[in-house]
Amino acid sequence: MRIFCKLLFLFVVSTSYSSNTLAEMTCSATPEHSTGTHYIPNVARMSNAIGKGLVIHGHVRSAVDCKPIADAVIEFWQAGDKGTYEMHLRAFTLSMPDGSYRIETEWPNMPIPHIHFIVSAENHAKLVTQWIPGKRTEEATFDLILKPALSF
Repeated sequence: MRIFCKLLFLFVVSTSYSSNTLAEMTCSATPEHSTGTHYIPNVARMSNAIGKGLVIHGHVRSAVDCKPIADAVIEFWQAGDKGTYEMHLRAFTLSMPDGSYRIETEWPNMPIPHIHFIVSAENHAKLVTQWIPGKRTEEATFDLILKPALSF
């Protein structure tokens, strides 16, 4: 009887905490926003650390099937602690093979804090969006879900 109870306990625990599979996930495309007036093309340098105090991480996925997108180019820029857009706060990084990314930066000190993103990946439409936090934080998850590219 003891062995049966232990096995039953292990079964209940293992099935209660299982994670969703890709087939069970639904991925809605990340809402789009404008680049704003401070975007400067082709000036970002490759880096995933442009400041200290705020870490943003997440996954780049396809809205079609939620599969991770490797090697997506994630460009980001923002205003910094002084509330002004600075050249050192412009960079880009690539998503990892599992679609994950991580950036470290400083808090965007604006009346409405935000960080701009442009995400590009093969066979997907370019995503222009913004991370807009609800409140000041030191860490945030921001998944970037891309629509498929239109083909004619």
